[in-house]
Amino acid sequence: MEVLPVYRASFFVNQRRKDGLRLKMLYDNSMVYCNMKIDTRFEGYHGVVHGGILFGILDVIIWYAIFMETKKICMTRKTDMDFFKPVLSNVPYKACGKLLRVEERDYWATAWIEDQSGDRCGEVTALFRESKNLDYNDFVNNLEFTDTSPEMKEFFLSAAKQG
Repeated sequence: MEVLPVYRASFFVNQRRKDGLRLKMLYDNSMVYCNMKIDTRFEGYHGVVHGGILFGILDVIIWYAIFMETKKICMTRKTDMDFFKPVLSNVPYKACGKLLRVEERDYWATAWIEDQSGDRCGEVTALFRESKNLDYNDFVNNLEFTDTSPEMKEFFLSAAKQG
């Protein structure tokens, strides 16, 4: 299991943003995941986490899953989100994601949120498109590597060297 770096401006993963979720993204065996317990600030209905927040979490996980398997920076192009049951505030869940396939500049991936029993509460299937004309060095300069291993830091830095 490896801790992934943090994009400094991210609402979802920046550990210093008091207004954010402060999720810690982890990588293991071609899977990106995070353990999460979302507080009441992000409710849509009383006791239930807003669906937009859940979608955002899964979108970020997919981004990391694609990058970890390809070293490509991709952007969301199309998504299909299914909500199976409510995600409750202040209850532990796990969000997971993985790359499914690559077709030229198109990257297909999936991510889901599961409860402590392993039942899926929501799932997204997404098409991401590889970015054009993106400055990989600028991207890497906006990452925070405080909690990552030296090997993980080098993995991300090597993307800038090849980008």
